[in-house]
Amino acid sequence: MLRFMFFALAAVASFQPASAQQAPTPQAPSPQIARLDGLLAAKDYKQLGEIIGNVSTQDELWTDLGWLKDRMMGGESAFVTMLYARLLWNASLPLPAAEQHNLKQTAAMATLYAYSAIQIDGTRCGDRTAPAHRMQQLMGWNPDVWRFLAGLTEAERATVLMLVPLLESRTAAKRDAQGDVEFLCRAGMEETSYNLTHGSAREVPALPGQIGRQIQLSGDGKYKPSERPEAERVPDVLKRRAELPKVLADQVASLAALKPVAK
Repeated sequence: MLRFMFFALAAVASFQPASAQQAPTPQAPSPQIARLDGLLAAKDYKQLGEIIGNVSTQDELWTDLGWLKDRMMGGESAFVTMLYARLLWNASLPLPAAEQHNLKQTAAMATLYAYSAIQIDGTRCGDRTAPAHRMQQLMGWNPDVWRFLAGLTEAERATVLMLVPLLESRTAAKRDAQGDVEFLCRAGMEETSYNLTHGSAREVPALPGQIGRQIQLSGDGKYKPSERPEAERVPDVLKRRAELPKVLADQVASLAALKPVAK
């Protein structure tokens, strides 16, 4: 099962776009899968992240990983991919070196795919600070994954850089159609400004590592992220998609200055 996680994704090159595949025979999902699907459909990313981050059994772990992988490859929110990359990385840590390395490669590939999705799908946001915030979140999500990428062999990096654009292309039609507004286009300056004038503020205890007064803003629940006009957004999407292989190669090349973590 562990090696399958990597090689199933490595087969992306032979997959058709999600919209062109024959639908599988419907089967009743398990209660756990049904719950995750419900939260994803409701775009309740806060609770989804909490549930994924608090798995308590091996069965839950592998069920969640399988669900995240399937939804990622089905073109769902970049948040799903971020959760998958982090959970898979953490699941790899107790394993023998070879299996750990394979899973970490998959986590690194998923991280670069999330990077790609934020770059491309974030063009929908009227508030440009929102996707920039998500990109910062991704970069700090698991710093070790970037150092791991820097430590891969040239052949391993080449494989990752080949697969990520293929996965992006495979999911492009679904992502273009549904957007990722509720994740990528929130938490920027536009929403902060709205909440300052339409909500309330209260002081909260500082988290570890924070200094000074910490103020939590609560909106009225009515904020809707603005979106760019299609005529303006689509050329930007096409440009970024065409430039993606070079952007990814440059990003990985820039990691050479980082100290690799042990494989």
